[in-house]
Amino acid sequence: MPFKDIEKKKEYSKNYYKKNKLKNKDKAKESHRLYYLKNKEKIKIYAENNKERLLKYRKEYRLKNNHLINALQAKRRSLKLNATPKFANLNKIKEIYKNCPKGYTVDHIIPLQGNNVCGLHVEWNLQYLTRSENSSKSNKLIIWLHLLLVY
Repeated sequence: MPFKDIEKKKEYSKNYYKKNKLKNKDKAKESHRLYYLKNKEKIKIYAENNKERLLKYRKEYRLKNNHLINALQAKRRSLKLNATPKFANLNKIKEIYKNCPKGYTVDHIIPLQGNNVCGLHVEWNLQYLTRSENSSKSNKLIIWLHLLLVY
């Protein structure tokens, strides 16, 4: 659709972007995921070779975007508080976090903010996962993993 008026073209583009924002975001996430799966080893090698550079970049990013990081952390804390029922054993939860083995993270088996289901912040919904397992799991409920841990 050719536009003679630049302002009309800008308006059309702006509206088109708004209408397709979510769809494009999902496409981008999927393409990034596929790229990562295809180039996992290459990415790991790059990360190892550029450790200092990446640390510097992350530090600068945190300094420049401190407000975003604070907002995300506040959101996470509020989600955790809202997902913690009165019957939760807070001492046991603290103990689980305290006893987390080196190289592992504490993960919610049923995510606090999942796409299909939301879990509680209680001791029986916590598990230890390696950082890579936790990253790949993201906020998904992986039933087979849960079944392995229960049985």
